[in-house]
Amino acid sequence: MNIRYIKYIIPELVIILVFILMIQTNKARVDVVIKADAIGYYDYLPSLFIHHDLVRKSKPVRTNSAFYKRIDKEGVYVDYKGFKVDKYPVGTALLQWPFFYVTYLITPLSGNPADGYQKPFQRAVLYATLFYLFLGIFFLRKTLELYDIKKSVIIFLQVLLVFATGVTNYANFDAGFSHVYSLFAINAFFYFVRSFFIKNRLKYFILAGIFLGLILLIRQVNMLALLFVPFLAGSPGNFKKGISHLLHHPKVLLTGLFLPVALFFIQCQAWYLQTGHFLLYSYQGEGFHFLNPQFINILFSYRKGLFVYTPVLFFSLFGLIWLVYKRKYYLVFTWLAFFTTITYVFSSWHSWDYGASYGSRVFIDYYGVFFILIALLINDIPKILKTGIILLSVLTIPVNLIQSYQYKNFILHWTDMNKEKYWEVFLKTENRYKGLLWKKKYDEHQYAVVKKVFIGDITGSQKNKLQLIYQTNSMSIPDFNRVSLIRISFANKFSENNDAKIIIRISDAATGETDYWFASYLIHFARKQFGQWQKGSYNYAFKPMTDDKEKIITVKLFSEKQQVNILKNFQIEFLVHH
Repeated sequence: MNIRYIKYIIPELVIILVFILMIQTNKARVDVVIKADAIGYYDYLPSLFIHHDLVRKSKPVRTNSAFYKRIDKEGVYVDYKGFKVDKYPVGTALLQWPFFYVTYLITPLSGNPADGYQKPFQRAVLYATLFYLFLGIFFLRKTLELYDIKKSVIIFLQVLLVFATGVTNYANFDAGFSHVYSLFAINAFFYFVRSFFIKNRLKYFILAGIFLGLILLIRQVNMLALLFVPFLAGSPGNFKKGISHLLHHPKVLLTGLFLPVALFFIQCQAWYLQTGHFLLYSYQGEGFHFLNPQFINILFSYRKGLFVYTPVLFFSLFGLIWLVYKRKYYLVFTWLAFFTTITYVFSSWHSWDYGASYGSRVFIDYYGVFFILIALLINDIPKILKTGIILLSVLTIPVNLIQSYQYKNFILHWTDMNKEKYWEVFLKTENRYKGLLWKKKYDEHQYAVVKKVFIGDITGSQKNKLQLIYQTNSMSIPDFNRVSLIRISFANKFSENNDAKIIIRISDAATGETDYWFASYLIHFARKQFGQWQKGSYNYAFKPMTDDKEKIITVKLFSEKQQVNILKNFQIEFLVHH
Protein backbone atom coordinates (compact mmCIF):
# COMPACT_ATOMS: atom_id res chain seq x y z
CA MET A 1 0.00 0.00 0.00
CA ASN A 2 1.26 3.46 -0.89
CA ILE A 3 2.64 5.24 2.18
CA ARG A 4 0.55 8.28 1.25
CA TYR A 5 -2.66 6.32 1.78
CA ILE A 6 -1.45 4.99 5.13
CA LYS A 7 -0.77 8.55 6.30
CA TYR A 8 -4.28 9.47 5.23
CA ILE A 9 -5.87 6.96 7.63
CA ILE A 10 -3.50 7.50 10.57
CA PRO A 11 -6.16 9.23 12.77
CA GLU A 12 -8.55 6.27 12.44
CA LEU A 13 -5.73 3.76 12.98
CA VAL A 14 -4.56 5.51 16.15
CA ILE A 15 -8.10 5.73 17.56
CA ILE A 16 -8.76 2.04 16.90
CA LEU A 17 -5.36 1.05 18.30
CA VAL A 18 -6.02 2.98 21.52
CA PHE A 19 -9.44 1.34 21.75
CA ILE A 20 -7.91 -2.11 21.26
CA LEU A 21 -5.34 -1.44 23.98
CA MET A 22 -8.14 -0.31 26.29
CA ILE A 23 -10.27 -3.41 25.77
CA GLN A 24 -7.29 -5.68 26.37
CA THR A 25 -7.02 -4.55 29.99
CA ASN A 26 -8.16 -6.98 32.66
CA LYS A 27 -11.27 -4.94 33.47
CA ALA A 28 -12.40 -4.59 29.86
CA ARG A 29 -11.40 -7.90 28.24
CA VAL A 30 -14.19 -10.27 27.20
CA ASP A 31 -13.94 -13.83 25.92
CA VAL A 32 -17.44 -14.30 24.52
CA VAL A 33 -18.93 -11.75 22.12
CA ILE A 34 -21.24 -14.10 20.21
CA LYS A 35 -24.14 -14.20 22.63
CA ALA A 36 -27.85 -13.30 22.78
CA ASP A 37 -28.91 -11.60 19.51
CA ALA A 38 -25.35 -11.93 18.20
CA ILE A 39 -25.88 -15.69 17.89
CA GLY A 40 -28.70 -15.10 15.43
CA TYR A 41 -26.67 -12.66 13.32
CA TYR A 42 -23.66 -15.00 13.24
CA ASP A 43 -25.13 -18.50 13.06
CA TYR A 44 -25.52 -18.40 9.28
CA LEU A 45 -21.76 -18.99 9.06
CA PRO A 46 -21.31 -22.14 11.20
CA SER A 47 -24.64 -23.38 9.82
CA LEU A 48 -23.33 -23.14 6.26
CA PHE A 49 -19.68 -24.13 6.65
CA ILE A 50 -19.53 -26.41 9.70
CA HIS A 51 -22.90 -28.00 10.44
CA HIS A 52 -24.29 -27.97 6.89
CA ASP A 53 -27.83 -27.46 8.16
CA LEU A 54 -28.70 -24.14 6.50
CA VAL A 55 -30.66 -25.82 3.69
CA ARG A 56 -33.87 -27.05 5.33
CA LYS A 57 -36.58 -26.22 2.76
CA SER A 58 -37.29 -29.89 2.08
CA LYS A 59 -37.02 -31.01 5.71
CA PRO A 60 -39.98 -29.83 7.81
CA VAL A 61 -39.67 -30.09 11.57
CA ARG A 62 -42.45 -32.65 11.99
CA THR A 63 -40.62 -35.28 9.92
CA ASN A 64 -37.00 -34.30 10.55
CA SER A 65 -36.90 -33.21 14.19
CA ALA A 66 -33.38 -34.59 14.74
CA PHE A 67 -32.07 -32.36 11.95
CA TYR A 68 -33.26 -29.32 13.91
CA LYS A 69 -31.78 -30.32 17.24
CA ARG A 70 -28.75 -28.01 16.97
CA ILE A 71 -30.75 -24.96 15.97
CA ASP A 72 -33.49 -25.35 18.53
CA LYS A 73 -32.37 -22.09 20.12
CA GLU A 74 -35.05 -20.03 21.78
CA GLY A 75 -35.13 -16.49 20.44
CA VAL A 76 -32.80 -17.19 17.50
CA TYR A 77 -34.69 -19.63 15.31
CA VAL A 78 -38.46 -19.22 15.11
CA ASP A 79 -41.20 -21.38 13.65
CA TYR A 80 -42.41 -20.53 10.18
CA LYS A 81 -44.94 -22.76 8.35
CA GLY A 82 -43.47 -26.03 9.60
CA PHE A 83 -39.84 -24.94 9.41
CA LYS A 84 -37.43 -22.99 11.59
CA VAL A 85 -35.92 -19.76 10.30
CA ASP A 86 -33.16 -17.58 11.71
CA LYS A 87 -35.13 -14.47 12.59
CA TYR A 88 -32.09 -12.21 12.27
CA PRO A 89 -30.98 -10.69 8.93
CA VAL A 90 -28.03 -12.15 7.05
CA GLY A 91 -26.04 -8.94 6.44
CA THR A 92 -23.93 -9.01 9.61
CA ALA A 93 -22.81 -12.57 8.87
CA LEU A 94 -21.98 -11.52 5.32
CA LEU A 95 -19.62 -8.85 6.62
CA GLN A 96 -18.17 -11.23 9.23
CA TRP A 97 -17.59 -13.92 6.63
CA PRO A 98 -13.96 -13.07 5.62
CA PHE A 99 -12.86 -13.09 9.26
CA PHE A 100 -14.80 -16.26 9.99
CA TYR A 101 -13.52 -18.07 6.91
CA VAL A 102 -9.86 -17.35 7.61
CA THR A 103 -10.37 -18.61 11.15
CA TYR A 104 -12.24 -21.64 9.79
CA LEU A 105 -9.31 -22.49 7.49
CA ILE A 106 -6.62 -22.22 10.16
CA THR A 107 -8.49 -23.59 13.19
CA PRO A 108 -8.61 -27.40 13.63
CA LEU A 109 -12.24 -28.48 13.88
CA SER A 110 -11.41 -31.70 15.69
CA GLY A 111 -12.04 -31.47 19.37
CA ASN A 112 -15.00 -30.84 21.62
CA PRO A 113 -17.04 -28.99 20.68
CA ALA A 114 -16.29 -28.13 17.05
CA ASP A 115 -19.26 -25.83 16.58
CA GLY A 116 -17.83 -22.53 15.38
CA TYR A 117 -18.21 -20.84 18.76
CA GLN A 118 -14.78 -21.59 20.17
CA LYS A 119 -12.48 -18.81 21.28
CA PRO A 120 -10.78 -18.30 17.86
CA PHE A 121 -14.19 -17.62 16.30
CA GLN A 122 -15.15 -15.31 19.14
CA ARG A 123 -11.97 -13.33 18.48
CA ALA A 124 -12.67 -13.33 14.74
CA VAL A 125 -16.03 -11.64 15.31
CA LEU A 126 -14.40 -9.08 17.62
CA TYR A 127 -11.77 -8.31 14.97
CA ALA A 128 -14.47 -8.01 12.33
CA THR A 129 -16.36 -5.50 14.46
CA LEU A 130 -13.23 -3.44 15.07
CA PHE A 131 -12.49 -3.42 11.33
CA TYR A 132 -15.95 -2.12 10.48
CA LEU A 133 -15.70 0.40 13.32
CA PHE A 134 -12.54 1.66 11.64
CA LEU A 135 -14.45 2.00 8.37
CA GLY A 136 -17.37 3.61 10.19
CA ILE A 137 -15.29 6.43 11.64
CA PHE A 138 -13.41 6.71 8.33
CA PHE A 139 -16.64 7.39 6.44
CA LEU A 140 -17.76 9.76 9.18
CA ARG A 141 -14.61 11.75 8.51
CA LYS A 142 -15.18 11.65 4.76
CA THR A 143 -18.73 12.94 5.24
CA LEU A 144 -17.70 15.72 7.61
CA GLU A 145 -15.00 16.83 5.18
CA LEU A 146 -17.79 17.47 2.67
CA TYR A 147 -19.20 19.97 5.18
CA ASP A 148 -15.80 21.73 5.37
CA ILE A 149 -15.33 20.74 9.01
CA LYS A 150 -11.84 21.42 10.35
CA LYS A 151 -9.58 18.37 10.64
CA SER A 152 -9.06 18.85 14.38
CA VAL A 153 -12.82 18.95 14.96
CA ILE A 154 -13.29 15.77 12.91
CA ILE A 155 -10.67 13.85 14.89
CA PHE A 156 -12.18 15.06 18.16
CA LEU A 157 -15.63 13.84 17.07
CA GLN A 158 -14.22 10.47 15.97
CA VAL A 159 -12.76 10.08 19.46
CA LEU A 160 -16.12 10.99 20.99
CA LEU A 161 -17.98 8.48 18.84
CA VAL A 162 -15.69 5.64 19.93
CA PHE A 163 -15.22 6.52 23.59
CA ALA A 164 -18.28 8.58 24.60
CA THR A 165 -21.12 6.54 23.09
CA GLY A 166 -22.63 3.08 23.07
CA VAL A 167 -20.01 2.09 20.49
CA THR A 168 -17.65 1.47 23.43
CA ASN A 169 -19.85 -1.41 24.54
CA TYR A 170 -20.97 -2.67 21.13
CA ALA A 171 -17.43 -2.86 19.79
CA ASN A 172 -16.31 -4.95 22.76
CA PHE A 173 -18.68 -6.62 25.22
CA ASP A 174 -21.52 -6.95 22.69
CA ALA A 175 -19.35 -6.87 19.57
CA GLY A 176 -21.39 -9.59 17.86
CA PHE A 177 -24.47 -7.38 17.58
CA SER A 178 -25.25 -5.66 14.28
CA HIS A 179 -24.98 -2.02 15.36
CA VAL A 180 -21.36 -1.26 14.49
CA TYR A 181 -21.88 -2.94 11.10
CA SER A 182 -24.94 -0.78 10.46
CA LEU A 183 -23.02 2.30 11.61
CA PHE A 184 -20.40 1.58 8.95
CA ALA A 185 -22.92 0.94 6.17
CA ILE A 186 -25.06 3.98 6.97
CA ASN A 187 -22.07 6.31 7.31
CA ALA A 188 -20.79 5.10 3.93
CA PHE A 189 -24.25 5.60 2.41
CA PHE A 190 -24.39 9.14 3.80
CA TYR A 191 -20.97 9.91 2.34
CA PHE A 192 -21.83 8.76 -1.17
CA VAL A 193 -25.23 10.48 -1.12
CA ARG A 194 -23.66 13.74 0.04
CA SER A 195 -20.93 13.38 -2.59
CA PHE A 196 -23.50 12.86 -5.35
CA PHE A 197 -25.43 16.01 -4.50
CA ILE A 198 -22.28 18.14 -4.19
CA LYS A 199 -20.27 16.80 -7.13
CA ASN A 200 -23.11 15.49 -9.34
CA ARG A 201 -21.03 12.48 -10.35
CA LEU A 202 -23.17 9.47 -11.18
CA LYS A 203 -20.73 6.92 -9.74
CA TYR A 204 -21.59 8.17 -6.27
CA PHE A 205 -25.27 7.39 -6.87
CA ILE A 206 -24.31 3.83 -7.87
CA LEU A 207 -22.13 3.41 -4.78
CA ALA A 208 -24.91 4.80 -2.59
CA GLY A 209 -27.24 2.18 -4.07
CA ILE A 210 -24.79 -0.59 -3.18
CA PHE A 211 -24.55 0.56 0.42
CA LEU A 212 -28.31 0.96 0.67
CA GLY A 213 -28.57 -2.70 -0.28
CA LEU A 214 -26.04 -3.58 2.41
CA ILE A 215 -28.02 -1.55 4.93
CA LEU A 216 -31.12 -3.60 4.06
CA LEU A 217 -29.20 -6.85 4.48
CA ILE A 218 -27.95 -5.88 7.93
CA ARG A 219 -31.25 -4.59 9.29
CA GLN A 220 -34.30 -4.00 7.13
CA VAL A 221 -35.82 -1.22 9.25
CA ASN A 222 -32.75 0.88 8.48
CA MET A 223 -34.26 1.53 5.07
CA LEU A 224 -35.28 4.67 7.00
CA ALA A 225 -31.81 6.01 6.16
CA LEU A 226 -33.31 7.07 2.82
CA LEU A 227 -35.27 9.76 4.64
CA PHE A 228 -32.03 11.55 5.53
CA VAL A 229 -31.23 12.16 1.86
CA PRO A 230 -32.91 15.61 1.73
CA PHE A 231 -30.73 16.84 4.61
CA LEU A 232 -27.59 15.49 2.94
CA ALA A 233 -28.52 17.32 -0.25
CA GLY A 234 -27.98 20.55 1.70
CA SER A 235 -30.66 22.71 0.11
CA PRO A 236 -33.88 22.46 -1.93
CA GLY A 237 -31.95 23.58 -4.99
CA ASN A 238 -29.30 20.86 -4.60
CA PHE A 239 -31.98 18.26 -4.02
CA LYS A 240 -33.92 19.21 -7.16
CA LYS A 241 -30.73 19.48 -9.20
CA GLY A 242 -29.64 16.00 -8.16
CA ILE A 243 -33.01 14.42 -8.96
CA SER A 244 -33.08 16.21 -12.31
CA HIS A 245 -29.59 14.95 -13.09
CA LEU A 246 -30.71 11.36 -12.45
CA LEU A 247 -33.82 11.75 -14.60
CA HIS A 248 -31.55 12.76 -17.48
CA HIS A 249 -29.61 9.51 -17.02
CA PRO A 250 -32.35 6.87 -16.75
CA LYS A 251 -29.95 3.92 -17.10
CA VAL A 252 -27.95 5.08 -14.09
CA LEU A 253 -31.14 5.80 -12.17
CA LEU A 254 -32.52 2.31 -12.85
CA THR A 255 -29.19 0.71 -12.02
CA GLY A 256 -28.97 2.58 -8.72
CA LEU A 257 -32.52 1.55 -7.83
CA PHE A 258 -31.97 -2.04 -8.92
CA LEU A 259 -28.80 -2.61 -6.89
CA PRO A 260 -30.45 -2.55 -3.43
CA VAL A 261 -33.12 -4.95 -4.67
CA ALA A 262 -30.49 -7.25 -6.15
CA LEU A 263 -28.45 -7.28 -2.96
CA PHE A 264 -31.52 -7.88 -0.84
CA PHE A 265 -32.06 -11.06 -2.85
CA ILE A 266 -29.25 -12.56 -0.74
CA GLN A 267 -31.61 -12.32 2.23
CA CYS A 268 -34.48 -13.76 0.17
CA GLN A 269 -32.25 -16.65 -0.84
CA ALA A 270 -31.32 -17.32 2.81
CA TRP A 271 -35.01 -17.42 3.70
CA TYR A 272 -35.75 -19.71 0.77
CA LEU A 273 -33.04 -22.20 1.74
CA GLN A 274 -34.46 -22.39 5.25
CA THR A 275 -38.20 -22.43 4.55
CA GLY A 276 -38.88 -22.65 0.80
CA HIS A 277 -40.26 -19.08 0.83
CA PHE A 278 -38.44 -16.10 -0.68
CA LEU A 279 -40.33 -13.46 1.31
CA LEU A 280 -41.42 -13.74 4.92
CA TYR A 281 -41.58 -11.87 8.22
CA SER A 282 -39.05 -13.57 10.48
CA TYR A 283 -39.88 -11.68 13.69
CA GLN A 284 -42.87 -13.90 14.41
CA GLY A 285 -44.98 -12.55 17.29
CA GLU A 286 -43.06 -9.28 17.42
CA GLY A 287 -43.90 -5.97 15.78
CA PHE A 288 -44.61 -2.26 16.04
CA HIS A 289 -47.29 -0.57 18.12
CA PHE A 290 -47.58 2.63 16.14
CA LEU A 291 -50.49 3.89 18.21
CA ASN A 292 -48.47 3.68 21.41
CA PRO A 293 -45.00 5.12 20.79
CA GLN A 294 -42.74 5.54 23.82
CA PHE A 295 -41.20 8.75 22.50
CA ILE A 296 -40.19 10.30 25.84
CA ASN A 297 -39.03 7.02 27.34
CA ILE A 298 -36.68 6.11 24.50
CA LEU A 299 -35.01 9.53 24.72
CA PHE A 300 -35.03 10.47 28.40
CA SER A 301 -35.97 7.54 30.65
CA TYR A 302 -33.52 6.16 33.20
CA ARG A 303 -34.37 2.73 31.89
CA LYS A 304 -32.73 3.14 28.47
CA GLY A 305 -33.01 6.81 27.49
CA LEU A 306 -30.75 7.86 24.62
CA PHE A 307 -29.67 11.15 26.20
CA VAL A 308 -29.26 9.60 29.67
CA TYR A 309 -26.80 6.89 28.63
CA THR A 310 -25.22 8.80 25.72
CA PRO A 311 -25.27 12.41 26.94
CA VAL A 312 -22.78 13.58 24.30
CA LEU A 313 -25.53 13.28 21.70
CA PHE A 314 -27.52 15.97 23.51
CA PHE A 315 -25.14 18.52 22.02
CA SER A 316 -26.65 17.79 18.62
CA LEU A 317 -29.73 19.66 19.84
CA PHE A 318 -27.53 22.71 20.44
CA GLY A 319 -26.38 22.23 16.88
CA LEU A 320 -29.99 22.45 15.80
CA ILE A 321 -30.37 25.73 17.70
CA TRP A 322 -27.23 27.02 16.00
CA LEU A 323 -28.73 26.24 12.57
CA VAL A 324 -31.85 28.16 13.54
CA TYR A 325 -29.65 31.09 14.55
CA LYS A 326 -27.88 30.88 11.18
CA ARG A 327 -31.31 30.77 9.47
CA LYS A 328 -30.60 27.47 7.79
CA TYR A 329 -34.21 26.43 8.12
CA TYR A 330 -34.11 23.76 5.42
CA LEU A 331 -31.44 21.85 7.35
CA VAL A 332 -33.36 22.30 10.60
CA PHE A 333 -36.60 21.02 9.10
CA THR A 334 -35.10 18.03 7.27
CA TRP A 335 -32.99 16.98 10.30
CA LEU A 336 -35.92 17.28 12.71
CA ALA A 337 -38.23 15.43 10.33
CA PHE A 338 -35.77 12.56 10.08
CA PHE A 339 -34.99 12.43 13.81
CA THR A 340 -38.70 12.53 14.69
CA THR A 341 -39.48 9.76 12.23
CA ILE A 342 -36.82 7.31 13.37
CA THR A 343 -37.57 8.04 17.02
CA TYR A 344 -41.26 7.42 16.42
CA VAL A 345 -40.57 4.14 14.62
CA PHE A 346 -37.97 2.90 17.12
CA SER A 347 -40.14 3.82 20.12
CA SER A 348 -43.12 2.01 18.59
CA TRP A 349 -41.39 -1.38 18.66
CA HIS A 350 -43.24 -3.74 21.00
CA SER A 351 -40.18 -3.74 23.27
CA TRP A 352 -39.15 -0.11 23.06
CA ASP A 353 -36.18 -0.72 25.37
CA TYR A 354 -34.87 -3.47 23.05
CA GLY A 355 -34.29 -5.99 25.79
CA ALA A 356 -31.06 -6.52 27.72
CA SER A 357 -28.86 -3.78 26.33
CA TYR A 358 -26.66 -0.83 27.17
CA GLY A 359 -28.62 2.35 26.63
CA SER A 360 -30.77 2.90 23.57
CA ARG A 361 -28.71 0.73 21.24
CA VAL A 362 -31.06 1.11 18.28
CA PHE A 363 -29.76 4.66 17.66
CA ILE A 364 -26.13 3.55 17.30
CA ASP A 365 -26.69 2.84 13.62
CA TYR A 366 -27.51 6.54 13.12
CA TYR A 367 -24.83 8.19 15.24
CA GLY A 368 -23.60 9.93 12.09
CA VAL A 369 -26.84 11.94 12.03
CA PHE A 370 -26.06 13.41 15.44
CA PHE A 371 -22.36 13.99 14.86
CA ILE A 372 -22.97 15.98 11.70
CA LEU A 373 -24.91 18.52 13.80
CA ILE A 374 -22.30 18.52 16.56
CA ALA A 375 -19.61 19.11 13.94
CA LEU A 376 -21.47 22.06 12.42
CA LEU A 377 -21.87 23.49 15.92
CA ILE A 378 -18.25 23.16 17.09
CA ASN A 379 -16.85 24.21 13.74
CA ASP A 380 -18.65 27.58 13.59
CA ILE A 381 -19.57 28.88 17.04
CA PRO A 382 -17.51 31.57 18.81
CA LYS A 383 -14.36 30.40 20.56
CA ILE A 384 -15.65 30.80 24.13
CA LEU A 385 -18.76 28.71 23.38
CA LYS A 386 -16.67 26.18 21.48
CA THR A 387 -14.35 25.74 24.46
CA GLY A 388 -17.33 25.15 26.75
CA ILE A 389 -18.90 22.57 24.43
CA ILE A 390 -15.60 20.75 23.99
CA LEU A 391 -14.94 20.60 27.75
CA LEU A 392 -18.44 19.31 28.47
CA SER A 393 -18.12 16.76 25.66
CA VAL A 394 -14.82 15.51 27.06
CA LEU A 395 -16.52 14.92 30.43
CA THR A 396 -18.93 12.51 28.76
CA ILE A 397 -16.05 10.17 27.92
CA PRO A 398 -15.33 8.99 31.51
CA VAL A 399 -19.08 8.86 32.19
CA ASN A 400 -19.59 6.54 29.22
CA LEU A 401 -16.53 4.40 29.97
CA ILE A 402 -17.62 3.94 33.57
CA GLN A 403 -21.21 3.15 32.63
CA SER A 404 -20.00 0.67 30.00
CA TYR A 405 -17.92 -0.99 32.73
CA GLN A 406 -20.95 -0.98 35.04
CA TYR A 407 -23.09 -2.64 32.38
CA LYS A 408 -20.49 -5.33 31.72
CA ASN A 409 -20.05 -6.04 35.43
CA PHE A 410 -23.70 -6.20 36.51
CA ILE A 411 -23.70 -2.87 38.31
CA LEU A 412 -26.18 -1.27 35.93
CA HIS A 413 -29.18 -3.50 35.46
CA TRP A 414 -29.57 -4.59 31.84
CA THR A 415 -33.36 -4.29 31.73
CA ASP A 416 -34.73 -2.78 34.93
CA MET A 417 -33.25 0.64 35.64
CA ASN A 418 -35.11 3.61 37.12
CA LYS A 419 -34.19 6.98 38.61
CA GLU A 420 -33.49 5.64 42.11
CA LYS A 421 -31.36 2.74 40.88
CA TYR A 422 -29.44 4.91 38.43
CA TRP A 423 -28.31 7.40 41.07
CA GLU A 424 -27.74 4.67 43.64
CA VAL A 425 -24.85 3.30 41.55
CA PHE A 426 -23.94 6.41 39.54
CA LEU A 427 -20.26 6.14 38.55
CA LYS A 428 -19.67 3.43 41.18
CA THR A 429 -17.19 0.73 40.12
CA GLU A 430 -16.21 -1.04 43.36
CA ASN A 431 -16.83 -4.78 43.57
CA ARG A 432 -19.43 -4.36 46.30
CA TYR A 433 -21.80 -2.73 43.79
CA LYS A 434 -21.74 -5.72 41.45
CA GLY A 435 -25.13 -7.40 41.45
CA LEU A 436 -26.60 -4.83 43.85
CA LEU A 437 -29.46 -3.98 41.49
CA TRP A 438 -29.91 -7.62 40.48
CA LYS A 439 -31.11 -8.72 43.91
CA LYS A 440 -33.90 -11.19 43.24
CA LYS A 441 -37.18 -10.99 45.14
CA TYR A 442 -38.89 -14.15 46.28
CA ASP A 443 -42.56 -14.67 46.98
CA GLU A 444 -42.79 -15.31 50.72
CA HIS A 445 -45.97 -17.36 50.26
CA GLN A 446 -44.12 -19.92 48.13
CA TYR A 447 -41.61 -20.81 50.84
CA ALA A 448 -41.75 -22.33 54.29
CA VAL A 449 -39.17 -21.93 57.06
CA VAL A 450 -37.95 -25.32 58.31
CA LYS A 451 -35.43 -23.94 60.80
CA LYS A 452 -34.69 -20.54 62.30
CA VAL A 453 -31.48 -19.76 64.16
CA PHE A 454 -31.16 -16.60 66.27
CA ILE A 455 -27.50 -15.63 66.71
CA GLY A 456 -27.89 -12.27 68.45
CA ASP A 457 -25.52 -9.33 68.07
CA ILE A 458 -22.27 -9.67 66.11
CA THR A 459 -19.67 -7.16 67.19
CA GLY A 460 -17.75 -7.32 63.92
CA SER A 461 -14.50 -8.84 62.78
CA GLN A 462 -11.02 -7.48 62.63
CA LYS A 463 -9.75 -6.28 59.29
CA ASN A 464 -8.68 -8.92 56.77
CA LYS A 465 -9.72 -11.83 59.00
CA LEU A 466 -12.51 -14.36 58.61
CA GLN A 467 -14.86 -14.50 61.59
CA LEU A 468 -16.99 -17.61 62.09
CA ILE A 469 -20.58 -16.71 62.93
CA TYR A 470 -22.37 -20.05 62.66
CA GLN A 471 -21.64 -23.66 61.76
CA THR A 472 -23.87 -26.73 61.71
CA ASN A 473 -24.37 -29.96 59.81
CA SER A 474 -27.27 -30.82 57.55
CA MET A 475 -28.52 -33.51 59.93
CA SER A 476 -29.70 -30.77 62.31
CA ILE A 477 -31.85 -29.11 59.64
CA PRO A 478 -35.24 -30.71 58.87
CA ASP A 479 -35.74 -31.59 55.18
CA PHE A 480 -32.35 -30.18 54.26
CA ASN A 481 -32.45 -32.00 50.92
CA ARG A 482 -35.35 -29.68 50.01
CA VAL A 483 -33.79 -26.44 51.24
CA SER A 484 -33.18 -23.97 48.39
CA LEU A 485 -32.87 -20.66 50.26
CA ILE A 486 -30.89 -19.54 53.25
CA ARG A 487 -32.04 -16.14 54.43
CA ILE A 488 -29.80 -14.04 56.64
CA SER A 489 -31.11 -10.88 58.30
CA PHE A 490 -29.80 -8.34 60.78
CA ALA A 491 -29.90 -4.61 61.55
CA ASN A 492 -27.07 -2.27 60.63
CA LYS A 493 -26.36 1.20 59.20
CA PHE A 494 -25.12 -0.36 55.93
CA SER A 495 -22.48 2.23 55.23
CA GLU A 496 -21.94 2.61 51.50
CA ASN A 497 -18.16 2.45 51.75
CA ASN A 498 -18.11 -0.70 53.89
CA ASP A 499 -16.65 -3.65 51.98
CA ALA A 500 -17.64 -6.33 54.52
CA LYS A 501 -19.41 -9.43 53.26
CA ILE A 502 -21.29 -12.42 54.64
CA ILE A 503 -20.04 -15.73 53.23
CA ILE A 504 -21.99 -18.98 53.17
CA ARG A 505 -20.29 -22.26 52.37
CA ILE A 506 -21.90 -25.68 52.11
CA SER A 507 -19.40 -28.53 51.88
CA ASP A 508 -19.32 -32.32 51.92
CA ALA A 509 -18.75 -33.45 55.50
CA ALA A 510 -16.65 -36.45 54.42
CA THR A 511 -14.45 -34.95 51.70
CA GLY A 512 -14.57 -31.23 52.48
CA GLU A 513 -15.38 -30.45 48.84
CA THR A 514 -17.44 -27.28 48.34
CA ASP A 515 -20.98 -27.79 47.02
CA TYR A 516 -22.01 -24.13 47.34
CA TRP A 517 -20.18 -20.89 48.10
CA PHE A 518 -21.38 -17.32 47.88
CA ALA A 519 -20.33 -14.00 49.38
CA SER A 520 -22.70 -11.05 49.59
CA TYR A 521 -21.59 -7.54 50.57
CA LEU A 522 -23.43 -5.91 53.45
CA ILE A 523 -24.90 -3.17 51.25
CA HIS A 524 -26.78 -5.90 49.35
CA PHE A 525 -28.76 -6.55 52.53
CA ALA A 526 -30.06 -2.98 52.80
CA ARG A 527 -33.72 -2.28 52.02
CA LYS A 528 -33.60 1.50 52.37
CA GLN A 529 -31.01 4.19 51.71
CA PHE A 530 -27.48 3.43 52.81
CA GLY A 531 -26.17 4.98 56.00
CA GLN A 532 -29.35 4.77 58.07
CA TRP A 533 -30.14 2.23 60.74
CA GLN A 534 -32.44 -0.46 59.34
CA LYS A 535 -33.16 -4.16 59.20
CA GLY A 536 -31.75 -5.85 56.10
CA SER A 537 -31.81 -9.33 54.63
CA TYR A 538 -30.43 -11.37 51.78
CA ASN A 539 -31.52 -14.68 50.25
CA TYR A 540 -28.76 -17.12 49.34
CA ALA A 541 -30.33 -19.32 46.65
CA PHE A 542 -29.10 -22.72 45.42
CA LYS A 543 -30.44 -25.97 44.03
CA PRO A 544 -31.59 -28.44 46.73
CA MET A 545 -28.85 -30.93 47.57
CA THR A 546 -30.60 -34.26 47.15
CA ASP A 547 -27.59 -36.60 47.30
CA ASP A 548 -28.33 -37.47 50.98
CA LYS A 549 -24.71 -36.89 51.95
CA GLU A 550 -24.02 -35.06 55.19
CA LYS A 551 -23.14 -31.41 54.64
CA ILE A 552 -21.43 -28.78 56.75
CA ILE A 553 -22.95 -25.30 56.59
CA THR A 554 -20.81 -22.37 57.70
CA VAL A 555 -21.55 -18.65 57.84
CA LYS A 556 -18.63 -16.24 58.11
CA LEU A 557 -18.02 -12.50 58.14
CA PHE A 558 -15.10 -10.95 56.31
CA SER A 559 -13.91 -7.37 55.85
CA GLU A 560 -10.75 -6.56 53.93
CA LYS A 561 -10.33 -2.87 54.75
CA GLN A 562 -12.18 -1.93 57.91
CA GLN A 563 -13.76 -3.24 61.07
CA VAL A 564 -17.50 -3.88 60.79
CA ASN A 565 -20.00 -2.02 62.95
CA ILE A 566 -22.33 -4.15 65.07
CA LEU A 567 -24.69 -6.50 63.22
CA LYS A 568 -27.70 -6.49 65.54
CA ASN A 569 -30.21 -9.35 65.95
CA PHE A 570 -28.42 -11.63 63.46
CA GLN A 571 -30.75 -14.39 62.28
CA ILE A 572 -30.48 -17.33 59.85
CA GLU A 573 -33.46 -19.09 58.26
CA PHE A 574 -33.54 -22.24 56.14
CA LEU A 575 -36.42 -22.30 53.64
CA VAL A 576 -37.98 -24.88 51.33
CA HIS A 577 -40.18 -24.25 48.32
CA HIS A 578 -43.78 -25.43 48.68
